[in-house]
Amino acid sequence: MDRDPPRIRGSLPEQIAATAAIGGIATWRALTGLGADLRELGFADPRARQAALAALSVVVSVAIACAMHLPDPWWAAISGFISTQATRPGSIRKALLRIIGTAAGAGLGLVLAGWLAYDHLACSLALFTMSAVGILGVSVSAHGYAWLFFGITFSLVVLTSLGDPQNALSVAFFRTTEVGIGTGTALLVALALAPDGGEAPGPEAPGWTDLLGAQWPAVLHAARSGVAVALIPIVWSWLYLPSVSQMAMTMASVLAVPHLSDHALDDGPGIVQKAVQRLLGCAFGGALALALLSLPLDSLLPWLLALLVGVWIGGVLQASARGTGYIGTQATVVFMLTLVQGEGPPSSILPALNRLAGIGCGLLTLFVVCLLVQPDDTRPS
Repeated sequence: MDRDPPRIRGSLPEQIAATAAIGGIATWRALTGLGADLRELGFADPRARQAALAALSVVVSVAIACAMHLPDPWWAAISGFISTQATRPGSIRKALLRIIGTAAGAGLGLVLAGWLAYDHLACSLALFTMSAVGILGVSVSAHGYAWLFFGITFSLVVLTSLGDPQNALSVAFFRTTEVGIGTGTALLVALALAPDGGEAPGPEAPGWTDLLGAQWPAVLHAARSGVAVALIPIVWSWLYLPSVSQMAMTMASVLAVPHLSDHALDDGPGIVQKAVQRLLGCAFGGALALALLSLPLDSLLPWLLALLVGVWIGGVLQASARGTGYIGTQATVVFMLTLVQGEGPPSSILPALNRLAGIGCGLLTLFVVCLLVQPDDTRPS
């Protein structure tokens, strides 16, 4: 099974067959890597320290959000987890970019929601534009993380307002507040406990230039993500699907994969591989959370302790050196979405099932868009 994945090209049946082959190879590699990472779990693992900081950030963030009676404390949990990096400068940078991007996306979504909620064509165009700009920023901007969450938060605010535009203000306010709590907690934990090392230098961002030339692969990739998100209000109006905002976040996250080469057509295997890792991560995190829900977690301390342990395991898996770290990220997100349901210990699995249904619908829409928008690769093998 250790071979290069085929390219997605040819007719629609050929593309479907190639996608299935890529999915099979990616599943085998991901399961092999996940098994090896689980066997290596231990406190002596150098990844354990960063995972412990992330788990601490999550637990403190959830406790603060619950004490403030915020409606969706899992956003604080997710923000605390994602914003925790291996070093103090890395955590500070990521937390600030997340806050800035979230606030900007929420503000613009709030301004436009009242109009877009009653005009589905304009809504789809706005979602396409802002999502494409956000994903394009990931590829070309030095502040790509802020651009990503600008597009995601704009989509969340607008999509949530489709049923009732009056929800836009509360969604924009509470999402920004919850994200601020999570990132703020991660900042404090990093300042107090993270090592003061420099960030590892990454590739230099090309910037917002030559978008129709050298940067055209990034533009095509962003346009595909914009099409996927823009379809959400249309699908929603037809089928009234649950967890519309979760579908948008799912597609934006899966499509925000770095280009695997300088050719846009090589993104197809990358998208499939990342989707496979997301599905496996969701299954692993959901199974772990459901197993814990079978235990008596109806009091605060056992609940927070279970949350701490689960996030620590996910944090260690996220730092995998086998190319399967995205499984740990998604497993932790689903684990938190399942255990953190409101202002205290969970009382039902129904909220988690609704969110998982939204993820499934989002992934299905994403695969359809990728198959239809993916051009034919006629390059010689």
